[in-house]
Amino acid sequence: MDAHSVKVHSLVHRPAVYAPSDMTLRQLALLLTENEIGAALVRGPSHAEGLVSERDIVVAIADGSDPDQTRVSDVMAEELVTIAPKDDLLAATLAMLDAEVRHLPVVEDGVHFGMISARDALAALVENE
Repeated sequence: MDAHSVKVHSLVHRPAVYAPSDMTLRQLALLLTENEIGAALVRGPSHAEGLVSERDIVVAIADGSDPDQTRVSDVMAEELVTIAPKDDLLAATLAMLDAEVRHLPVVEDGVHFGMISARDALAALVENE
């Protein structure tokens, strides 16, 4: 099997985790730790309005932000790079590399199907080698 035959939907093992935009970075760190994930979608009134990752927490703290005062909305990425469930592993990997991100929300017809990470992509590549 090659990276063209593995479809993104096969890499999604659970639904995406959402964080409210007013959540503090400390609360976010706990959410990510409890769910053993590296990123969460930020819940908006009617759709995901952004993505926030471990990297966002690290950068904010390195810049002097207080993890108990800084909110998810202060550090989230608002422009989502997404992938469709029917897309293949190679397309997902190239999308991550091109956008310099490690997490891709999987979206179909405006609905967030789940999320894949660079780790998911690497595991699939090794598994299918």
